[in-house]
Amino acid sequence: MDVREADRHPADDEDIEALVRGLDNLHWNLQVQADILRLGERAVPALARFLLGPPSQFPQGRVLAAEALGRIKGESAFHALLNALDPRRLVGLSPLLRLSEEDVQNAVARQLARIGDRRAIPALLDALRSQHLVSAAEALVRFHETAALPWMVEGLEDAFKRDRFAQAILDMGWAAIPPLIATLAQRRMYRDEELLPSIERRAEALRLLGLLYAKEAVAPMRDALCDRSDKVRTEAALALTVVEAGDAVLEAVPALLAGLTHPDFLQRDRCAEALARIGPRCVPLIEQALLHGVVSVAGDTVPLTVNARSAVLAVLERLKGHVPC
Repeated sequence: MDVREADRHPADDEDIEALVRGLDNLHWNLQVQADILRLGERAVPALARFLLGPPSQFPQGRVLAAEALGRIKGESAFHALLNALDPRRLVGLSPLLRLSEEDVQNAVARQLARIGDRRAIPALLDALRSQHLVSAAEALVRFHETAALPWMVEGLEDAFKRDRFAQAILDMGWAAIPPLIATLAQRRMYRDEELLPSIERRAEALRLLGLLYAKEAVAPMRDALCDRSDKVRTEAALALTVVEAGDAVLEAVPALLAGLTHPDFLQRDRCAEALARIGPRCVPLIEQALLHGVVSVAGDTVPLTVNARSAVLAVLERLKGHVPC
């Protein structure tokens, strides 16, 4: 049904149902959405039924339905979105359908944030807690719901969602500092070895604590310099150079020198910049590492690679030349 025809002849329920089903047509679904928005609240029942329909491997139509409900707003639209966020809708789905349904639920969470009704908070918390729905975390930031923070921090274990969870945590501001500190002591182990997602969560927490300039985290950062994971040690050292003052920051130098052996050049650059920030005070430690060709960190002896030696010499030249950091 064309919107101009709808203007001349008020649409009946069957016409609206047919129009909403057109959201599944990838060729003109954006025009269909525009026509639906012209109908306003009259389209809400059909949109709700469409949104709550069976999962499909093509989520675009139901994503557009969620967006339309968020733009129309109103009590009926709000409850339709709330019902679509039910985590039970994902139970028993194949991996492909689960990913598709998660796209729909992410769209639903964004629209609940758009509407801004705080009654959505329990459902958003449930979605965040049960399925680590990243848009639920971002919606809860809009509500500044600090109860979400432990689950956001847990979401840092997901490599595909980590950047968005990290940004949501930063957007919470200083309220994020206590749960970030708490997670540093939480290790998930298997046969006496910490699992990689757990290591990456703790390392990312240290990075975020540095970005939040969390001076109250200095003690756990210093403890993390002796961590078994080189990734955690490096992030602890990098964070310390931001929040620590005085000669105590020299404790971070060995881990930063070891970080110059990392295969990722961006990580090496971060460590080199951190050494430059410490300034001339760290020159004796750098010269000692160059002399012996190794650096001792947390009981480990790390040989300086060719790339590391080159980076160390560049930092040394910069510091001795008093080049501004």
